[in-house]
Parts: sequence; structure tokens; C-alpha cells
Amino acid sequence: MSGPAVILAPERLTAQHSTTGFSNGKHPSLDMWLKERALESEGLSARTYVICTAAQPQRVVGYYAISTAMEERLALPTAKLRRNLPQQVPLLLIGRLALDTSAQGRGLGANLLADAIRRCCAASEIAGVRAIVAHAIDDEAARFYERYGFVRSPLGERIMMLPIETARRSLAPDR
Repeated sequence: MSGPAVILAPERLTAQHSTTGFSNGKHPSLDMWLKERALESEGLSARTYVICTAAQPQRVVGYYAISTAMEERLALPTAKLRRNLPQQVPLLLIGRLALDTSAQGRGLGANLLADAIRRCCAASEIAGVRAIVAHAIDDEAARFYERYGFVRSPLGERIMMLPIETARRSLAPDR
């Protein structure tokens, strides 16, 4: 019996990737977006990063998408975050994050999230960003984001935010 498949580093979605067999097993909307909208959104409104296996380097087994967003200052979860900011606050949005059923239960969701946070922090060095936001699809997803430092926004219990300073500290080498 062979061990778990070797997973390749996240890379940008291209037309060469195969998404047809992707199924997260729980939320069809996540599957449909990857199959029908991700490539068309690529470069226009979002960037999609995918992971594949070494055995099938074009078959997508996980993905996340990042885009820019603006939100009302009052959406930020603490007064400290809201202080001295304009009415509209620049954010980076992790719009979707999903794993194929074949890749679940191995910690790959945490790895994808860490990669997304790293990329968001890098982008925040070029353009001002106050926080990373994720719209959790259900309560289980909200708890997942909370385990990694995201807090719930006052605007909705499944709108999760991670202050960019917290994200940067989480990536600091002395941690």
C-alpha cells in the first residue's frame, strides 16, 4: 500500500490545470466556482492558487482565491483597528479555500491558508492593507479560521478578519 500523495507547492491556476474531477464533498458552490469561474476571474478580479499531486501534477486537489476588497471601517472587529482610518478600509479577501475529498484530513487546509496569508502579507508591502478577510461558508469554516487567529467581524458572524499586523507577526522567523 502506498503512502499519502506528495503535494506540490501552490501555484497560479492556468488553463493546463484539470479541475473537472474536483469535489470538496460538502459545498457544491466551491466546486462550481473553481470549475466555471476561477480561470475567467484570473487576472481580472482574483488570483487563484492551486495545489496538485506529484503523481498528477495538473489535477487540482486544493485551491484558494485572493482578491482586493473594501469594507466600512465599522466592520473592523476592534476600536484599535478602526482608529485613524478612512470610512472605506482596504482589505485582501481570501474568497474561497477548498480541498478535494482525496486531500482532506491531512492538514493541507492549514497549509493553503498559511500560503494565502504569506501572499497577502507580501502584497501589503506594496499597497496599504489593514486586514485579511475571509467569508466562512459555514460554522465549521468559521472555527477553522478562528484557530489561525481570525476574529469575527461585527458585520456578520461568518465574516472573519485577521489584522495585517497579526498576520505579519505570525510569519516572523523568531516565532
